[in-house]
Amino acid sequence: MTERFDVAVIGGGPAGLAGALWSARYRLKTILVDAERPRNAPTAAIHGYLGLEDIPPEELRRIGRRQVLNAGAEFRSVVVGSVEGEKDAFRVNPQDGPSFEARRILFATGLHDAIPEIPGLLDFYGRSIWHCPDCDGPSATGKRIGIIGWSPAIVAYCMMMLTWTDRITLLTHGHRPALPEPSRAALERFSIPVRHQEMHRLTGEDGQVERVHFADGSTEEFDALFFRLECVPGSSLPGSLGCEMDEDGILSVGPDHETSVPGAYAAGDVTHGSKLAIRAAGEGTRAAIGIHRSLIPPERQV
Repeated sequence: MTERFDVAVIGGGPAGLAGALWSARYRLKTILVDAERPRNAPTAAIHGYLGLEDIPPEELRRIGRRQVLNAGAEFRSVVVGSVEGEKDAFRVNPQDGPSFEARRILFATGLHDAIPEIPGLLDFYGRSIWHCPDCDGPSATGKRIGIIGWSPAIVAYCMMMLTWTDRITLLTHGHRPALPEPSRAALERFSIPVRHQEMHRLTGEDGQVERVHFADGSTEEFDALFFRLECVPGSSLPGSLGCEMDEDGILSVGPDHETSVPGAYAAGDVTHGSKLAIRAAGEGTRAAIGIHRSLIPPERQV
């Protein structure tokens, strides 16, 4: 017989862990499934998480998963191939292993980052090269930083980084973006130089980037680099189920984090807002509360 749960949480990052934990605490039969390919795997530490000082992401996941299991939820390390059905009768189909049913679904499937293809970058990614200004901007306070990007939105990224340092250089890696006049004026106003040369390679030691080598033979020293290219949804499952999303694949949710598909909820990076781990955990908790409320029997509602 097909196993049936009250709640199926898809995605085992902070949002999914919190959602599964609180669903189990509400005595809902809960299963957490995770492909175990976290977005923040290269990151050395999660910053600003209340009560935990710069905890490595794998350690936060380990602690969270233990809490989820101790609360009574189940965990399966699987890749979900599809989700189908409707409220009170969803069916989750892993690529390997048996399918199961759930009355409610919580998507905590996150985002996937496009990473610049620059030789040497992966040697420093997560230690002195980052993509998230909210998460790692404070680590660059007062430092010489380069910001890699070439979309019109990259200037807004530079303006955000001025919160922590005014020693900024914009690196467009061979691209010449058509920046609107207000963007060009902002770069000039804050004396942010733009280098359009292609970056040939990055060098440094022990995870600390030190120098950008350009294709024309020139070099420049930096203490840290940030980049902003493209973020795409970490999973096509919400879209396949029919959940409403914007042009970037970010899901629309209501006050209880229910998507446009009744009975399907979403939390974390796949919804609108900052991409902080602590915010994702808070959203997972809010979604679990919404799910719990939706499952209270009519005879208990007064």
